[in-house]
Amino acid sequence: MNPFSEYPQYDALGLAQLVQSGEVSAGELLKAAQTRLAEFNPLLNAVVTPMDELAESLVKNLGTRGPFTGVPFVVKDLMLRFAGVPMSNGSVAMKDYCPAADSEMAARLNDSGLITFGKTNTSELGASALANNAVFGSTFNPWDLSLNSGGSSGGSAAAVAARIVPMAYASDGGGSIRLPASYCGIFGFKPSRGLNRFEDLSKAWGGAVVSHVCTVSVRDSAAYLDWVAGNTDQVAANPALTSYLHATTMPPKRLKIALINQAPVETPIHRDCLSAAAKAAKHCEALGHDVEEAAWNFDGRELMRAFLTVIFYYTARDVANMAQWLELTEPRLAIELNTRLMAGIGKGVSDDQVQQALAVWQRIGERLADFHSRYDVILTPTVATPPLASDALDPTVLEQWLMRGLLATGLADKLFCARLLDAIISKAVQQTPFTPLANITGQPAMSVPLYWSDDGLPHGAQFMAATGNDRLLLQLAAQLQQAEPWKHRMPPICHQ
Repeated sequence: MNPFSEYPQYDALGLAQLVQSGEVSAGELLKAAQTRLAEFNPLLNAVVTPMDELAESLVKNLGTRGPFTGVPFVVKDLMLRFAGVPMSNGSVAMKDYCPAADSEMAARLNDSGLITFGKTNTSELGASALANNAVFGSTFNPWDLSLNSGGSSGGSAAAVAARIVPMAYASDGGGSIRLPASYCGIFGFKPSRGLNRFEDLSKAWGGAVVSHVCTVSVRDSAAYLDWVAGNTDQVAANPALTSYLHATTMPPKRLKIALINQAPVETPIHRDCLSAAAKAAKHCEALGHDVEEAAWNFDGRELMRAFLTVIFYYTARDVANMAQWLELTEPRLAIELNTRLMAGIGKGVSDDQVQQALAVWQRIGERLADFHSRYDVILTPTVATPPLASDALDPTVLEQWLMRGLLATGLADKLFCARLLDAIISKAVQQTPFTPLANITGQPAMSVPLYWSDDGLPHGAQFMAATGNDRLLLQLAAQLQQAEPWKHRMPPICHQ
């Protein structure tokens, strides 16, 4: 193998097999990845913090460790602590903050055989649906450099789409893996809550957040889930029962799929996003599955009120934690206006109100469990819009003036009420009316790249299954990938 010319053709498992066979070294793969990074990152701004010293150490002390031994890797710069490496969380306030020790997840990644060589761009505290912040700027979409890659895992998604790496660490609290996967034309999987045994995110956004990877191939996503779920030691004994990767080698049973094109709240859906779901439905029918149109069985506005209540509350907590880590008062934190207002409003959310919101989450989860007694899978558009410009969600001049005025009064915590939530729901879900549901319920969901519009932009289709049915989703994804391969579809910058 020529690691420089052939590197983009392989997924992560394929690269690892080359290392294990001795056909290529981990050091050669790292150099190939760094060469692509040097070529494409000036255009994309996907990787914002180099970790070359760590990468060289990992190569030097590699050995044979796991399914991804020797594979170049990048990680999202959000709440993932590597000792001595800046963890900005997308914030000017934390751009120079260096944790003293690895988190368990970082330590496990270091011990996995993956060669981590950079951190990727995100939005501040992961709160925006665009990868855009005041410290590093925007991450641009490899399919159209005038557009954003999507958030909040946009740096990771862009790096995978440009084949800088075949797989990248990401996290998802309301669609932050699936949205940029849709915008960047790659596979994005959100596992069921609690499957990752190495990372405790139960206190992040009330349990809405999970970490995983965005990938080129379905099998890489499945193999990574095997690793973080602790399956790799058991696979040899009984792969049919324990392995997500093994499951992808077999087609799923004949599925009953509910196609839902209406957003849970009143959100316009772009025709290309609807076309992506329609094409996915046709593929499923061609594979022998039953698809029928259906409607949601819960109150979408109640859902979003409860979701925003929790986000405001936890944003206030996150900002307070930042101030504590930096030994600053909150007014002195260099954070963005949107974040400061969210935190201010969040201070007005009581513990009782949060518990009431989480009770709504539980109730909607029960409604969805009932829905899944009739349907194996729910199919929707992943997002409601094509990729957007980086400033598309910026507050207007008038909105900025009003926000600063409210903050100056010191009364932001008095604003929290149902009327406020209703006022911001339409803008809050402009892109992502479909994705937060899986975070609220804890069920698995994925964005599958099956459709490119006439202007050359990708549009994902989202599939959701009942909590714990991750294998079924991965089986369906692998079946769709075989029927309509997407690995060869690379953005224009890869062909220049």
